[in-house]
Amino acid sequence: MCDSEPDYAGTEYDCPVCGGAASIDFTDGATIVCNDCGRTRIQLSFKSNGDMETVSENNGKYYEIEPSVRNILSKLDAFGPDRTSLEDRLAVIALKNDLSTAYNNTGREVLAENIATESLRLVRTMFEDGEDVSEQYCDQASLCAAFASARSDYDLAQKIYDSALIDLDGIKSISVASLKVKRGLLWTKKDNAAAEAHLKDALAIIGDGDTSDYPDPYIRVIAYDALRGICGKRCDADAEESYIVKSIDERKRLLEQDPDTPEYKVVELVDAMGYYAEKLSRGGDDNLAEELLNDAEDIARRYGKSEAEAYAVMSNIRYQQNMRRPLPDDFKGMMTKVIDTLSASPNKDKRLKEALAQAYMFRSMVIDPEQYDELTSDIGAAYDLLLDLAYRGDVNEMFLMSAARSYLILLNMKHPEKAKAVRQELNEIGISQKHLDVSARSTIGNSGKRTKVDYNEKAEKPLPGRRLKRQPSKKK
Repeated sequence: MCDSEPDYAGTEYDCPVCGGAASIDFTDGATIVCNDCGRTRIQLSFKSNGDMETVSENNGKYYEIEPSVRNILSKLDAFGPDRTSLEDRLAVIALKNDLSTAYNNTGREVLAENIATESLRLVRTMFEDGEDVSEQYCDQASLCAAFASARSDYDLAQKIYDSALIDLDGIKSISVASLKVKRGLLWTKKDNAAAEAHLKDALAIIGDGDTSDYPDPYIRVIAYDALRGICGKRCDADAEESYIVKSIDERKRLLEQDPDTPEYKVVELVDAMGYYAEKLSRGGDDNLAEELLNDAEDIARRYGKSEAEAYAVMSNIRYQQNMRRPLPDDFKGMMTKVIDTLSASPNKDKRLKEALAQAYMFRSMVIDPEQYDELTSDIGAAYDLLLDLAYRGDVNEMFLMSAARSYLILLNMKHPEKAKAVRQELNEIGISQKHLDVSARSTIGNSGKRTKVDYNEKAEKPLPGRRLKRQPSKKK
């Protein structure tokens, strides 16, 4: 509680004894201070289902201590039993959704989900009674499915979506289309055919019109990307390519329509273009692949999106390396710019860390071997980034092993104790020196090419080429 004390500053409380104005003090636990009644301590405990219980030691009655929850509860109290119009009932449900969010944000997820589920039942009853609440029904179903998904209960989330969509069958609204898209995004969990049908239904509802005023203008993009994944999983290459192209074209259109598009959306665009270029190159269409990669860089520069440009440059350099092209002029400067841009990004997700690690490895390729400290620093930075991803549960193992092997070679020259510590770190995640030796690669960095490794005996866990999963988190 003490850590949250600043959030309570200036908040007015009701005295548990007289109901008058009071304040809160955290000097000795949570205590309500009233000028007339003095101090009343609030006892904090947790129920078996994880909900927080706060009661007054004065009378043992429930006392809500969280300001956000208290504020919403006071608004709900203002609705008397006589206010039964549809507008009032929907207003109460909207407040209960706010209450659900407030409970969820204060660590009471079970209570939050129960409130949302009860509201879904009420909205569904209204809909069955002929009330015009289809939009509220969609929103409530989405909220409850989100709670279920957060607990990894995807079967329940699917049931919530499917039940609502059965009720809403025949309604061609944007809210229903959005619900169908969300249902379609569960395709990786269960029932691909139904997911695909819902996604195509959503696209039919949306049509080719302008989506700029939609709650999510990228609704078509989301549907295209999900359909691309479904088609790819069933090895329908033509359909997969069709949806890739549609997704890229739609992203470009939305960017042209809104030059102030957030940076991350432009990153997603150039990332999609890089992905498609890679597929084209594997299929032998290198001319179109190069055109696409150059276009991605041009788009990022045209709209002044430095982070997107960094990703586009990395995609292009990876392609050039795969094609065994000479390194461009001022390659070191290019990689330094990429490193500086990505290092400054507030976003620190897996994609950024892998791209940043690769930029360090690429830059190390043009550092004079005599510049030992500079070379070791770059490869060490790449190794640290990749090891962090391994501890967090998802890293390209071959890339990690390549960086680790290069790093150990350098450390063994001048820093044997540090080399020993690195080998210990690798052993903790199942990578031995033998694995590093037999998986030596012809190029530094994660070029994207598959590396063939011949074992004379059964390989120990893990196998090169797969991604490390579910490792204990050891680094922050």
